[in-house]
Amino acid sequence: MSPRRLLAAQGALLLAGGLAASLAPDPARAAPHPTTGSPARTAAQALPVVADLYVNKADFPDPVLAGRVLTYTIEVGNRAGGAVPTVTLVDQLPTDFVPLTPLPSGCVFDQTTFKVTCTITNLQPDQVVPIALQLEIPSSLPPGILTNKATVSANNVVDPVAGNNTATQTTTVERSADLAVTKVCKPDKPAPAGTGGFCTIYVDNLGPSDAVGVMLHDTLSSATPFQVVSVGTQPVARCAPTSTGPVTDAEIQCNLGTIPPGRRAAVRVAVNAPDVSQINDVVRVDGNGTDPNLDNNEAIGRVEFVGSADLSLDKTGPETALGSSELTYEITVTNNGPSTAHDVVVRDTLPAGVSFVSVTPSKGSCTNGQPPGRDLVCGLGNLANGESVLIKVVGRLDADAVTGTILFNEAVVSSATADPDNDDVLKSVKTTVTADADLSVTKDDDPDPVLAGDQLVYTITASNAGPSTAQQVKLEDTLPPDTEFVSGVDAEDNSVCVFQGPDQVVCQLGDLASGASKTVTITVAVDPSVEDGTTLTNEVTVSSTTPDSNTDNNTASTDTDVETSADLWIEAAGLAPGEQVARVKPDEHQQIAFLVTVHNDKGCAGDSPTAVPDTRGNCGEGGPSDAQNVTVVDRLPLSPDRLEVQYVSRDCDYDEQRHVVTCHVDTIAAGSTAQFVIKAKVLDADDDDDDARTEGKKKDKDKERLVNIATVSSSTPDPDPANNTVVTVLFLNDKDRA
Repeated sequence: MSPRRLLAAQGALLLAGGLAASLAPDPARAAPHPTTGSPARTAAQALPVVADLYVNKADFPDPVLAGRVLTYTIEVGNRAGGAVPTVTLVDQLPTDFVPLTPLPSGCVFDQTTFKVTCTITNLQPDQVVPIALQLEIPSSLPPGILTNKATVSANNVVDPVAGNNTATQTTTVERSADLAVTKVCKPDKPAPAGTGGFCTIYVDNLGPSDAVGVMLHDTLSSATPFQVVSVGTQPVARCAPTSTGPVTDAEIQCNLGTIPPGRRAAVRVAVNAPDVSQINDVVRVDGNGTDPNLDNNEAIGRVEFVGSADLSLDKTGPETALGSSELTYEITVTNNGPSTAHDVVVRDTLPAGVSFVSVTPSKGSCTNGQPPGRDLVCGLGNLANGESVLIKVVGRLDADAVTGTILFNEAVVSSATADPDNDDVLKSVKTTVTADADLSVTKDDDPDPVLAGDQLVYTITASNAGPSTAQQVKLEDTLPPDTEFVSGVDAEDNSVCVFQGPDQVVCQLGDLASGASKTVTITVAVDPSVEDGTTLTNEVTVSSTTPDSNTDNNTASTDTDVETSADLWIEAAGLAPGEQVARVKPDEHQQIAFLVTVHNDKGCAGDSPTAVPDTRGNCGEGGPSDAQNVTVVDRLPLSPDRLEVQYVSRDCDYDEQRHVVTCHVDTIAAGSTAQFVIKAKVLDADDDDDDARTEGKKKDKDKERLVNIATVSSSTPDPDPANNTVVTVLFLNDKDRA
């Protein structure tokens, strides 16, 4: 029967059992009363029943082992007399014991009193009812005596023999635990010295009782020194010693305490040896209780070690290499032991395209074989545990090595002594053939300062200090704000630059050999509106598809100061230079008009579409900058009471007190003009009136001369102020010209 969970606090046992037969025989039904419909009541039923009730009890097995099941067989009978309607059996179990379930029908268990009470109905004379109760004896129960008492009783029964109504049974409890020990030693075959091994000892309790006071004795011995590295247990146990060595024999004892049935304790003994060793391991286990089988209390194992030298090889080399340059490889061989490595040999093969220059070992000697200078063999002799050797190999890369080629250099070490770990005896170094072009760039500006509206020329020189040719050299120039790309050409005037916006100019220079330079000139137009004092910053960067180990000189910038200049010039319609007479005749109401034009463009007054034919006037270059804060002052002829101003342009104001018209505009852009109109009426004057403000009285009073002077100025510097004034002369009543 399988174990069941203990229910009581002190490990009370579960019970299981059943009756071999029904506790209640089926009595015949009484005939119903003819009047009431209920069974007929007789005088005999009202009297007590005479019956000899008895109970018998037996146990099996006896003695019983802790961890086994104990069965009580109880017989309840009626030897003589009449039938008993209801019989009660009370079985007092040992304290803290619980019967195994299910209980027979009619039986109940009281967990408080640890009593089983069974009700038997209609027990007939000479009838015997068997009842079986089972107790599971805890495996931890110490040896001793169990007592069980059963009592039978019935109400309204006269029992002539009362001495057989109780039965008591005592059972002897004994303890027996079959301890079995097994041992697993690893590795299964001889292991390299220094790698370590272990024997795992398993102690099993095959039951049925707890094994108490379990002790494990492990004896290890070898002809050569070894070490007990550690002793580990599960569950926790007390072992001594937990490490020792180097020794040729060792005794380990572990107190495993109590092992319940079906449970296991494990002890792992880890060992190691510096050299050849055969470690024999004999283990024995015993306990305080009875062990029915002593043949499985001992186990034997063995761990063997052979000589071992863990060689490792490490190799370093350049990640990149330039053609014609030297490559230095360093090979480090180390013996990590524990044994001496005998006849150590290193083989190294230089990559194709690399020729042998030299090899220098810190121990032993090296030769280079075929092909010439590529296959190296180094004999290092014997290496003790912990000893290292450094080998330096120098080669030279061919001058024509192709950029991007990957060179692999591989070295391997071997020895006459077994190596437990061959994963670290071979190393390959990868080197990529690269190019290095040290590009640099310089930049100059002309002119500096530059006038707003003029062109600015940047001279950019890209140079390659080598050692490799720079492939696909490119200039990226960031134009300053308020400039416009005009052109970008090389020294042969070939257009090599394109504008890629919003402010980038890209110049493709092709390949640039080591030591060579290329010059590019980039021309930009400075916006005429740039303010005076502005600084234009231009930056250029040179790059290439060829790696550049020094990028600190790949960018250059220059600052250019901006100044402004606007050659303003002024004209009036149909005027010649100086005090020329305008071919304009006032109308019959003496109405006249002055049309003043301010130019910030290139030309002459005679070229203006508003000029009177066959007249000449001021000339000017205009620009190159926008003219800021432009003011025109027109000093009118005559006087306010003779020349009545009737209209001026909206940008103009008339000062009657001074008899002056002043016109103002914020900006006249380079290449642009501004026009102002003044309309006036000439009033009649008395012949005797000698007006001091009249420009001139001629003896011929039919002709009156009017002189109008207009002058332009600006806050922007003007390189030629001579053309900033214009004089207009009008004749009134010029009958000859009418």
